[in-house]
Amino acid sequence: MDYELPVKRKADDDDDPQNSTMWPAPPRQRLLRPAKRPCLRHPNDLEDIGIVPGPNADPGPASGSLLQLRKAPAIPIDASSSHIASHTPPISRTTLKELDLEAIMRNPQLRHDLLFDGNLQFRPTSTRRKTERAEKYWEAVTTELETGCTCVSFDVRGKPHPTVCACAHVSTPAVHPVVAYSPTLHVATLRTPSRIRPLLDEFLEVLLLVIQPLSAGASPSQTAVQQTEHLAQAAYIRSLFDPALIEQELKHKLFDPSSLFRAIGVTLQGHCAPMRDQAVDLMVQLAQTCAPGGVGTKADAVKAVRMCLDILELMKLASCLSLCRDIANHQLQTLRPFLIRTSGQFELRSFKTRKNAQGFQKTRQWLAAAHSSLLARTEPIVYHPNHLDYHTLQRNQQVYLATLKGLTDLIFTHPSAAHLISLPVSASQGSLPTISSQPGHPETTYLDTARLLLLSVDAVDLVAQYMFLLLFRQLRLSNKTSAADDSELSRIKCEIRDIGSARPGYALYCTGSAASQVDADELDKWRSLKQSVVLQIAMRAGGAGATTVDEGVLSLAQRWADENIQHGSALEGMLRNRLRDAVFHAVVARTYPGRESAGVGSGLANLNTGAASAPFAPLMTGLETLDQEIAALAESIARLALIHINTYLGVYENENFLEAEEGQEQR
Repeated sequence: MDYELPVKRKADDDDDPQNSTMWPAPPRQRLLRPAKRPCLRHPNDLEDIGIVPGPNADPGPASGSLLQLRKAPAIPIDASSSHIASHTPPISRTTLKELDLEAIMRNPQLRHDLLFDGNLQFRPTSTRRKTERAEKYWEAVTTELETGCTCVSFDVRGKPHPTVCACAHVSTPAVHPVVAYSPTLHVATLRTPSRIRPLLDEFLEVLLLVIQPLSAGASPSQTAVQQTEHLAQAAYIRSLFDPALIEQELKHKLFDPSSLFRAIGVTLQGHCAPMRDQAVDLMVQLAQTCAPGGVGTKADAVKAVRMCLDILELMKLASCLSLCRDIANHQLQTLRPFLIRTSGQFELRSFKTRKNAQGFQKTRQWLAAAHSSLLARTEPIVYHPNHLDYHTLQRNQQVYLATLKGLTDLIFTHPSAAHLISLPVSASQGSLPTISSQPGHPETTYLDTARLLLLSVDAVDLVAQYMFLLLFRQLRLSNKTSAADDSELSRIKCEIRDIGSARPGYALYCTGSAASQVDADELDKWRSLKQSVVLQIAMRAGGAGATTVDEGVLSLAQRWADENIQHGSALEGMLRNRLRDAVFHAVVARTYPGRESAGVGSGLANLNTGAASAPFAPLMTGLETLDQEIAALAESIARLALIHINTYLGVYENENFLEAEEGQEQR
């Protein structure tokens, strides 16, 4: 700041003779100014009284902190925020228990998925959320080892903020986090308990858990020998791995991980498969670099611990799969039929435990809507070799067909654009994403939420293919060329699928209200795919030898596609209903009758063992080109329907779902 010097006053006894008098001038009266009221300094006003830093130093005092320990305002800090690293490692005894065979067999979702895929394999889950939380945890451990800081900061709105360290003012809490507030920066800092000791304790227990022997299939004498060897190994590992001692050595920077990890590596190689030896060697080599005089850092030591826990998780999974493989090899003829035979009772018991409070309200509405739709049909249900008149069927047969109709209608209900983005293009039954129950789905389909959504996306793709093929036919006719033959239609169908990145259904979500659910970049990509497909169709409409596109034909094709190939258009609704009926007839051909043949359970077993499909119902004109896609979708729906009916058909009959609905209509 620039300062100005005050104006110099002349002395009262001026030496100028012209101005001198005999009498001194009367004294001036000083103006009395009101005294300035003292300013109350607020307690949160801080003065930087630290040493002035050099020109290249960071701003602020060279020592001390701007952080004050005062009562913080109410800041909405979510303890489960992903910004706060977990206190326990991502691989622990709790997570490994999920890989136990008994836990798997008690898991309704896993047993249900096993009915769809006999070769289902269980792998460690690696969702993006889980990966991000694991990375956050290991970053926090590395930071604590390097700096001792366990702080994480939030602004006054509870949003993440760059860390403002409070370690100089807050000691490390033992159990619960401590909040410190900086009124100058308006930042709340949460200092969490140390993660080092819990990591060491859990690391040791996981190591001992994984190397313990499996008793399944072993004789009592072999089991006793294995237990004795395990106790000796456990005692040896505990003698080397003392969490309390290691914690103290880390605090005093005396810990040498190389010898400990050499011993752990030898132990792991004695228990794991040879395919893990390379990973174990890399872990030991990385720990060796952290020995005194080595080039390794504390981050490398943390990486070695992380590598070891990853190996232990894979070893635990391998032991579980080995046990499952032994069971599959020796008891395949009894285990699979047992799971199929008991799946209905097990899933129904699990459903009643889970959904007892909600009941069957949505299920009643869903089944009643399917029943009303079948009653309103004027034409019989196409069924080889005869036709089925729904009005003349017995009540249990009507319930059976209403369930098939309800599941088919559910799948031909448009999924949201968000689900179209999140669901994979192709997923096996064992790799379906985890999705919460949807608002419009009946309660009894809670184990099939992801499967139903994936089939709905397949149905959307089928509708889009149907509309593109219809556009191709109309362009050929308007071009006054010969009608397209089956080979041309098959070729253009493959080209539509290839250009559309195996998801031609994107074209239905490029305009209208559905487009508002998609971000701009994704929407531009979908529109580009749609335009590319229309361009290819316009070129093929000129004939087999056409190499250029007629501008008039292309303009006509684009206008037709923009008007019709979109979710909610009249033509889209009509074609979707036509496809839905064709798929429903194909599902009926594969699953009906259930009760009058060998029984629902027998049909379920035959379907899951790859039995030949039932005769396919004839298709309407224009759908012949899509017969393979319709058959594949119907096969998937039929499999799902048989498993669903095997569990809930008795409930739908005993609870009098249809009678209750008819009684309400009569009143």
